Amino acid sequence: MADELADYFRQDQEKGITAPDLSGVAMNELYSCRNCIHNCGQSLLIGKETGYCIKHDSVLFEPVRTTCKYLHRKDLPRFVVDEGLREHAGEFARFSALADLLEHKPVERLPYNEKFAWERHQFDPLNQSLAQYHKTKPVWIFLQAMSGGLDGRRSLAHASLVRRYMDQCGTWRSSYRFILALLQELPSTPQFQDNDLNTADSQLDDEMRQEAVWDVFFTRLSGLQEYGFHAGLEDLMWATDHLNGALATLDWSALKAELDDKAPEWAEQVIQHAKSENAFFPSHPPSEELAEELAEVEAL
Repeated sequence: MADELADYFRQDQEKGITAPDLSGVAMNELYSCRNCIHNCGQSLLIGKETGYCIKHDSVLFEPVRTTCKYLHRKDLPRFVVDEGLREHAGEFARFSALADLLEHKPVERLPYNEKFAWERHQFDPLNQSLAQYHKTKPVWIFLQAMSGGLDGRRSLAHASLVRRYMDQCGTWRSSYRFILALLQELPSTPQFQDNDLNTADSQLDDEMRQEAVWDVFFTRLSGLQEYGFHAGLEDLMWATDHLNGALATLDWSALKAELDDKAPEWAEQVIQHAKSENAFFPSHPPSEELAEELAEVEAL
């Protein structure tokens, strides 16, 4: 699956193709809840069975079969696949919430219930945490609490939450701190337990773990690129141009060495840009515009 994602990544970003000529299950999965940032704890490979959608406050029993018009792909930055996402939104516009990806029929929302999860033997600590997202005020505290550590699923969830927050804001000003945290973790190698991945195998081999690392990496990198889009920083928008050849060859060891050098440079660029805009931890109260923006995000 990592090889397939790398192919999509190179096609979409290096050749400018927003809709690869794919068919069948593989293409559908890219537009399923598994590949959406609103389902923070899962990806195409990471997370077994049940997911949880923050957007619709709903348990996802078949996340590879469900979608909605608000889908935001994990594997690529939104501005790269915007055309495909608009087409997808149009295709599912008649559904107010979740829909079956293949049969194009509505899927009933099921709000998270801890008792129900235990009774069905489907309790998942990460889903339990994500279900508390809208109960946390302000929500940026939740984002900061999710950062740090090497746990693979938690790392995926953190990157997805940061991107979701930034997308809801529609600006970089309230998100630069979260992107700095994301950059600090970009070179790290996520760790996975045997029950973390979407596979029938009871034990994971090194190849499967490595594929899962790419899912987390692309989610993080796309977040950095989306930040570059909002901030108007082209070096960050096209960060892949500065990674030499390690990304194209899917050589994690070589790429990690490059990221050890590039991530601090990108972080410094974020800091200097925020300072130049008088937005880097300002000592004065936030402007009325920013206060309204944050209040709007809190309500989502």
